[in-house]
Amino acid sequence: MRQERLFTSLVVVFALLGTALLLYLSGRATAPEVGLGDLSSFEGEQVVVEGTVVGTESDTLYLYGDSTVAKVYLNERVNVKVLDRVRLRAQVIYASEMPALEMISSQSFVKRGEDTAVQLTLPLLEEEEGLVSVEGVARAVAREGIFQKGYIMPTAALEEVFTAGVPFSWYGASEELKEGSIVKALGVLTQGKLHLYGEDSIQVEGRLLEMELTIGELMRRVSSGDGDALFRPLNLRGYVLYEPRGESVYLTESLPEGILSLKCLLNSTFPLHKGDFVEVRNATLSLDEDTLRYTLLSDEVEVLLPHGPWNVTVEGIASDPLSFLGASVVVEGVARAEGDGILLEGRSGGRIWVVGVTLKDGTSYRVEGEVVYLKERSAYAISLEG
Repeated sequence: MRQERLFTSLVVVFALLGTALLLYLSGRATAPEVGLGDLSSFEGEQVVVEGTVVGTESDTLYLYGDSTVAKVYLNERVNVKVLDRVRLRAQVIYASEMPALEMISSQSFVKRGEDTAVQLTLPLLEEEEGLVSVEGVARAVAREGIFQKGYIMPTAALEEVFTAGVPFSWYGASEELKEGSIVKALGVLTQGKLHLYGEDSIQVEGRLLEMELTIGELMRRVSSGDGDALFRPLNLRGYVLYEPRGESVYLTESLPEGILSLKCLLNSTFPLHKGDFVEVRNATLSLDEDTLRYTLLSDEVEVLLPHGPWNVTVEGIASDPLSFLGASVVVEGVARAEGDGILLEGRSGGRIWVVGVTLKDGTSYRVEGEVVYLKERSAYAISLEG
């Protein structure tokens, strides 16, 4: 009798467990269908989503829908390409600015056809947004963390001299994308900016050859309306006009004072000094719409001849020694003994310390040396070789 009762109890327990399991699985099987723009209320839950693939990586795809791009981690390989419209079941990991989901199983992954993208042309209209494609030339390309940024000038707009192109931000940078790359890109246009995701959202199909120009030649091309000089990568030589501060450098064709000068913004700091003869490579010419001045953008520079010698006066150095720091200078003056050191005095009474050799008090000299800072004197000086 006891065995029968025990058996009956076990049957009831297993029946209840089975019912609970079926209810659980039934609930899981009926995961709600949610738009990509409405995931904020489903964090940690399973949902069914649908969208257009705008980029892929080895174990990830990017889905676009409801003006939202979501990152979907794949636990199994699926056959998919950009512009495929797909439906799948996934768990919402988090629903931040770019929601992240994890696919539950490839069995839930279904292709629902293929979407189309609007071919982008210039000028952009304010209301334009959504899935777009563009073909053109990459300009002002720079890396910023995990992003690669710049502009794409559509092929149809290459004759427009002052057109800067479409700004883009690529979530998935590649060393192949450089200044002057000929590209096909597919992404999401929002507020006048093209957002690109994944390895295959940009295809690099070639590269324009660099133009070898002087500063004068470049400015003449621009003033004559030659738009070719604005989108081709440039190699340009010149002298550093002022001692660089940060990433901003001014280049000129000749020393000591060039008639033409051009501002150059470097992607990072380089050991440059006033008077260096340099070559800036793979550069972009950009028009600053606020100042209407042209700026050269580059991340490659080489010093062909080290700084100087720079012909200056003592007064010129004494009035702004920081701008000459590290530069090689040629200067004339009269040696004046003062305390335990020697100063070089200019015609108008300007003075600067001289170190490295002994000069005779009251004697005129023409010297060549490097402008340095003396910590022990808290002053600038010209260091002369013996």
